[in-house]
Amino acid sequence: MIQIQTDAAFRQSTKEAAAGIVFVKNKEQMPLKGSLNNCQSNQEAEFQALIWGLKQIQAELNENEMIQIQSDSEILVNSLQKKYAKHYQKEVDEILSLFPNPDMVFVIWVPDSKNKGPHQLAWQVLNQD
Repeated sequence: MIQIQTDAAFRQSTKEAAAGIVFVKNKEQMPLKGSLNNCQSNQEAEFQALIWGLKQIQAELNENEMIQIQSDSEILVNSLQKKYAKHYQKEVDEILSLFPNPDMVFVIWVPDSKNKGPHQLAWQVLNQD
């Protein structure tokens, strides 16, 4: 099973956004972090963070392996579980298209306290000077 822990950081005053991803495969962790462009809200950043992360690890995904996505974003989790989002359908569709087998993907919500790894990675990007 592959585990993808995802979070975004968003600074409202400057509209800066960043992604933090912890990718776990075969019990090995790979932390990823990067800037996100053109995000207007924290909610949008949460979707874009997962898209960015999935693109980074695309070569590691295969259709026969279960993928568990963990996020502290309720809108992201609910939207992916329903495969529908009133305001973010384009992002939901893009995320689903990045999975080799969407039927093998499970999305779970975790509290902020259980999502510190990706949270810290995303904020490291925004706090670089």
